[in-house]
Amino acid sequence: MVNLEDELSRLFEDERLDVPVRPGAEQLVVAGARRRRYRRNSVVATGGALTLVAVTAVGIALSGVGGGRTDTLPATNLPVTTIATTAGSETALPPVATSSSAPPPQSTTGVSSVPSVTGSQSPSHSPSRSSSTPTGSAQRPASTDPTIGPTGWGRLALGMSEADAVATDEFDMSEGYSGSPCHRYWLRGGGTPVDISPTYGVARINAKPGVTTPEGIGVGSTDAEVMAAYPNATTANYVITAPVPGNPKAVYVFNTDPSQKIFSLRLELATHNC
Repeated sequence: MVNLEDELSRLFEDERLDVPVRPGAEQLVVAGARRRRYRRNSVVATGGALTLVAVTAVGIALSGVGGGRTDTLPATNLPVTTIATTAGSETALPPVATSSSAPPPQSTTGVSSVPSVTGSQSPSHSPSRSSSTPTGSAQRPASTDPTIGPTGWGRLALGMSEADAVATDEFDMSEGYSGSPCHRYWLRGGGTPVDISPTYGVARINAKPGVTTPEGIGVGSTDAEVMAAYPNATTANYVITAPVPGNPKAVYVFNTDPSQKIFSLRLELATHNC
């Protein structure tokens, strides 16, 4: 008679139940999370700006109603209401003001005040765009180096100070940084992280999709190919750590999946606190 517990154990240990991790899944998840966070921040910023515009418009309308004389109040209400709703209603003011000599000064005051408010509202959106555009245009293009190692990638180098690393223009500064004590930045055009230690400087550089080591190892390479390229590499829990040829202070770290293929790699200092 078949033991049910033994049979279930045998079934769950079957290799066919393993679900291999899609190559590049880590980068895709990180990039997707960044996009969602960016869209959420944009929605919050837009909602705040619209609320400010609405409150300002109500304040203008109320100040126009309370500031006019009682004998000319009906004539004053019309231009103020029209101007508050549309910016192009200034051309409609002269016909309304011809009914008496008193309204023109008041309607002129309303016209001069409303454009100033409208002008102050429009820059509330434009500064963020204009201030970010020059910064982006002033940056050097992101590096497209196809290989990582032995001392760094692109304009980044292991051991580089945080200030020098930021000055390379390799980071997407709209994301800022996170983490403590090490600060994590994100590479432009790739979404992969770089960790910087306050003690050791640039400690870890994760390779962008498509970037390989000088020995030709990258995402999609097999465990066997890694071991052939780096005979002194060690393996533990789906992680292969290999000394970097030509740089005794650094190592390559390869993450593998159950199908024994690399899905991410990074260059890092052999000693750091990140």
